[in-house]
Amino acid sequence: MVSLYKGGRFMKNWKNLLTIPLVLSLALSSTMVFAQDNSEVESESVNTEEVADTSTALSPEEAFEFEDLTSQGSAAKGTTIADIDMTSEDWVDQAAAATEAVEGDTYVRLDSGLLTVNQLNAFLKANPFELTYADDNNQFLYYNYKLEAEDMLGSRRPDQAGNPLADVHPESALVNVSWVVNQLREGHTDHVRMAVPNSDPNKFVVHDYYGIYDDEGNYMGVNEVIWDIQPVIDFWMQQNNASYEVDATSGATEETGDTTEETEEEISEEVDEETEAETTEDAAPILSPEEALEFEDVNAEGESAHGTTIADVDMAAEDWVDQAAKAVDAVEGDTYVKLDNGVLTVDQINEFLKAQPVELTYADDNNQFLFYNYKLEPEEMLGSRRLDQVGSALADVHPESALQNLSWVINQLREGHTDHVRMGVPNSDPEKFVVHDYYAIHDEDGNYMGINEVIWDIQPVVDFWLQQTGADLDIDETDVTSGATEDDSETVEEETSETDESTEEAASVDFSNLEDGTYTGSAQGHNGAVEVEVIVEGGVITAVNVLEHSETAGISDPAISDVPAAIVENNSTEVEVTSGASLTSQAIMEAVNNALSQ
Repeated sequence: MVSLYKGGRFMKNWKNLLTIPLVLSLALSSTMVFAQDNSEVESESVNTEEVADTSTALSPEEAFEFEDLTSQGSAAKGTTIADIDMTSEDWVDQAAAATEAVEGDTYVRLDSGLLTVNQLNAFLKANPFELTYADDNNQFLYYNYKLEAEDMLGSRRPDQAGNPLADVHPESALVNVSWVVNQLREGHTDHVRMAVPNSDPNKFVVHDYYGIYDDEGNYMGVNEVIWDIQPVIDFWMQQNNASYEVDATSGATEETGDTTEETEEEISEEVDEETEAETTEDAAPILSPEEALEFEDVNAEGESAHGTTIADVDMAAEDWVDQAAKAVDAVEGDTYVKLDNGVLTVDQINEFLKAQPVELTYADDNNQFLFYNYKLEPEEMLGSRRLDQVGSALADVHPESALQNLSWVINQLREGHTDHVRMGVPNSDPEKFVVHDYYAIHDEDGNYMGINEVIWDIQPVVDFWLQQTGADLDIDETDVTSGATEDDSETVEEETSETDESTEEAASVDFSNLEDGTYTGSAQGHNGAVEVEVIVEGGVITAVNVLEHSETAGISDPAISDVPAAIVENNSTEVEVTSGASLTSQAIMEAVNNALSQ
């Protein structure tokens, strides 16, 4: 029986997923399977906007008869561009000319933000997915071109933009393409997920298909999201001190998420290699969070190096988007926009961005918050944002206690020390595992344009991976602070109770009765175990040294430095946590308690 970790506990007797074999993947893969959990379709994936008398779900063969993959009709919104051969290699140029599509530094007024076309292009490329938009007429209109076709997970070429879907997929795949499209069009689900076999054993490629709908729930097309989920799985495993083993017949080998010295060295080497590749010899030095706060103008008092900062409009104005859009004559609505590799109306861009499976935020190189893909009310979001905040300086949309670490993240991306920072964020909902990803946005010449913050719950991805691989998961159950425990809820309560008791005992250790000597202990931090060395002389703690940890460099540094010093100064483990690094601070205190209670 497969044991799954879900929502802070193991789940057994997991429902088998319905699998339908495909002849070819939609991205020209030789084999692949549909994978849908019927329970998920009923409770989570069905479009809640649709009416009760929905059409009967069609079989793939019936869907093939129903769906016109040759795009002989027109989009319901009237956006199909007539009198241009859809299969022309220069369709984008012809379509843009015919519709007088805006491009370059023209401003585009979005539902919840204002960006130039250049910013939009760079923003879409800075997403961690390969994205494709096909409209309700089954015409392939756009993809976020950033790699050559042979380097993509799902091969696409610039000369295919504008083609009917029938012309960008092999004939043998069209039946299943039709089925996916029809499922989304008719509202039977708003999401289909597929695992796609890949020749690279280090990748686990997934194709996600999301329905794109307008504000009234009318179908506008499909958003295809192609990505390698393995890095997300590895991160989750590492965060939970988990390991897994897959049946040898699957081709997978035993892996571990434990943060071993070897793993840390490999990660360090990878980061070093990336840094060397992306920075010059005279690259800026890596700043500490304190130094980054001094360097980064999170009050956005300067101007964007790209000349996009809109002057004479109060950034803090609640209607900044309206005022700024008027000041720059921003286009909106049904105006066509020529993107790097496609032509979409502003309305299509709005709904395309909302159809992404993550919460997206764009802040420019002047640290001004310019856009987020508004689709939920603030209280329902993983990372709360409000429409009246758009246009504000980053300092005004974050608590003061977070500005130091925020500055550090921005500076890491601005100076090219990395192009990606990932953080697991504690969440009150045990069914979620929330992650914040920060991606640098660059223009075609590599100049920094800002930051793309991606917030999402990765737990459904982990659950899907576990189901697909049949992996047996092993989580270190002594690591109570990570939330990883046995599947039985009673066991969880018992272990939690025992842990609370041991913590109380440790916290009440009488240091004066301790023998002189050196003690070692450990506790779970934000990213893994924190190991400390404690020296006691004459009943007093004289030194606390952090021996090993895997906390985020830069962000955890103040806690690593300040908390041990505070423990020594107060001869107590009940000291103040370091702002912005509370989990690391608590881990150090618990590790000292652990050392002295043994």
